[in-house]
Amino acid sequence: MIKLDVIVPKQEHKVTHSLDDILKHRITPSDEVQKPDAVLFFHKQMVMSRCNISCVTGKAKVGKTFLMTLINIALLNKGGESVLTSFLPKGKDKIIYIDTEQSKYHISLILNRIKAVVSDEKLNNVLMFNFDALSTQTRREYVEQLIYSIEGVGIVIIDGVADLIYDTNDIRESAIMVDDLRKWATEKDLHIVNVLHQNPSESSKMRGHLGTILTNKSETVIQISSSKDEESIKLVETLATRNKKPENWSFEIIDGNPEIMDVTFEQPTTGRPKARKLNDIERYSLLTSIFSRVKKDVGLGAAVLTEQLKEEHVLIYGNIGVAALKDLVKYCKEMNWIISDGQRSNYFLYPFNLT
Repeated sequence: MIKLDVIVPKQEHKVTHSLDDILKHRITPSDEVQKPDAVLFFHKQMVMSRCNISCVTGKAKVGKTFLMTLINIALLNKGGESVLTSFLPKGKDKIIYIDTEQSKYHISLILNRIKAVVSDEKLNNVLMFNFDALSTQTRREYVEQLIYSIEGVGIVIIDGVADLIYDTNDIRESAIMVDDLRKWATEKDLHIVNVLHQNPSESSKMRGHLGTILTNKSETVIQISSSKDEESIKLVETLATRNKKPENWSFEIIDGNPEIMDVTFEQPTTGRPKARKLNDIERYSLLTSIFSRVKKDVGLGAAVLTEQLKEEHVLIYGNIGVAALKDLVKYCKEMNWIISDGQRSNYFLYPFNLT
């Protein structure tokens, strides 16, 4: 056993934990840490394992519940060669599904979709609960009690984890919530999937401090979005994972039921769209167009040049962000296409043969 030199704390330092308790969490080179048991795979790549948490996210009403339906079916059927596969062992294959947003009727629809493709015997392994009409504190207490009271659970799905706290923008409350999720998953040797909305903007960021902390603490963050061409086609992307990143996949909602597609309809994009990358001829052509309207002995000030470059880019190639615009101006300077006169700091176009 390795001995540690322990520094005796000074009198004024308050010791709140024993060193023995802290050392229980130490990992040494001689420790044999086993790979966690897998819960769910995308394209045979593990995305969820026991003693971990994950997130499923997307815009409001995009179809997250349809995705959770497919995940439930995969968990209950086990094995197979589908895009979604699961190998929850017998005795650890129960599913707790908690919905905090929808009514009993709409939750029953989810159960009916699962029932249509899963045997009655397997269906008994999914325990579905409707907590939409409960208080925030009661929801949270019920979730914890279910996790610690029901034996044989391999995965817990909380569809609406934001409803277990009062304010997703309260950093302390959010941190405590995520700490509890990690604690529950570890102590009960199961996986917890948390469904959380994204911000309404173009960003793929989940809502509030809760979303930020969940992103950092999750084993995997999964995003669902709709196809730009067909609303019924949904695109599933693994935004982040501690495992090997699986391929994206698609499913289509047909007559109210989700069906996995044979091909990925299109790659979803996350974050802001990137500005079109121009080649040198296109960049220099923007400058020649701008300077053709300026007297050769006058030139353009830096601010005016930047503004006109933006307007010309928008007119010909579409929108350009602030950072991309700065990079464009910097590139033109580095290529000596525009040169300052050094007196009035105006810029002039330097004739340059691009051929």
